[in-house]
Amino acid sequence: MQVEEAALRRTVSKNLAAYRYGEAVRTFPRRAGAMLKDTIKKLRIQQGLSQDELAERVHVVRQTISKWERGESLPDIYILTRIADLYGITVSNLIGEEEPPKEDRPRFHMFILILSIALTFAVATLIFFLFVVFAIPYRAWLFFIYAIPVASILAIVFTSLWWGLLWQGISTSLLVWSLGLSLYLSLPVPNLELIFLVCAAAQVLVILWELFRRSLAKK
Repeated sequence: MQVEEAALRRTVSKNLAAYRYGEAVRTFPRRAGAMLKDTIKKLRIQQGLSQDELAERVHVVRQTISKWERGESLPDIYILTRIADLYGITVSNLIGEEEPPKEDRPRFHMFILILSIALTFAVATLIFFLFVVFAIPYRAWLFFIYAIPVASILAIVFTSLWWGLLWQGISTSLLVWSLGLSLYLSLPVPNLELIFLVCAAAQVLVILWELFRRSLAKK
């Protein structure tokens, strides 16, 4: 019963916010544009998204995002709802009627990331003990090393969904170096330490790419 009441309240709140937004657009289009342009840009930059990335997620073209952020046009209520859902807030929060709630969403996201990484190492631990118990002739401890790039891939996925460019860059860098370490420890190839030069070059490319994405996000 309480769940149904909460869902009903959210629906009523969304409909009221949509109605008030529609009235504001019809009555004071310039004021509505000024109200939204800074908010849309601020939230986009906080999430580490470029105009192209935001446009793709709300199914419009980049030029439309640019016009919103310059106050030259306004999103309709359906797209505004998509934007609010993307950032985990309500339409009322987006149009400035209410402050975004101090919710536990970031903690939940962090919990999911940590749980996923923990499960990765739990699987590595299980494989390690199976190799030891059955006396399989292999350096079983390497599975803990192999778990690092797997965990890095998970981190890249989750940071792309929930966090900004900094954490994506850190996760990508960890993937680069952990892959290099895994190959170095696994392959019996002479002069394989040169692979770390490849990792260093890849690290430079990661840094340049993240700087480029940051410059796009600030436009």
